[in-house]
Amino acid sequence: MKKLLSLFVIPSIVVIFAAGCASSSKPVDSSAGDATLDSQVDMTNISALPERGNFNPETDVDYNVFNADGMNSGTIYFGSDRTTIQPDQRMKLDKIAAWMSSNSGKNILIAGHCDDRGTLEYNRSLGERRAIAVRDYLVGLGVSSSRMHTHSYGEEKPAAQGSGDAVWSKNRRCEVGVVTK
Repeated sequence: MKKLLSLFVIPSIVVIFAAGCASSSKPVDSSAGDATLDSQVDMTNISALPERGNFNPETDVDYNVFNADGMNSGTIYFGSDRTTIQPDQRMKLDKIAAWMSSNSGKNILIAGHCDDRGTLEYNRSLGERRAIAVRDYLVGLGVSSSRMHTHSYGEEKPAAQGSGDAVWSKNRRCEVGVVTK
């Protein structure tokens, strides 16, 4: 009986406990206080997020709207393997939120990107988590989530080619564009 307990019950408890811990993470409000820790996104509720919409992210999005200010406000940069909105990037998101407030009929696409380190699947997931972190920050500033769509390119559309931190830091980003369709 003890052998049966140790072979089946204890490993089952460990698996159930580990699964419970993994699914119990809650989103962190990245608009509150010091957001120095990575955002914890509850991927079990990913279906509750807004759909990308009936537009093509390749042709129906204008990324120049927020980048025309000379500050590149439409490009939000991230640390390596991070989804945290850094303090020096928050001013850009404040500008986007103000623009959204003044242009109530417009929607935006938040496209997540990564450097080329990591697997394709991991980078696609990281790009989506970055886009969700930006969306959640904007929601915290009062922008309706129904006006924002997320998409991940992972490592597929680098801003810079090559390797090394100078190149990788340019590729760890979200780009925010206005949906034109």
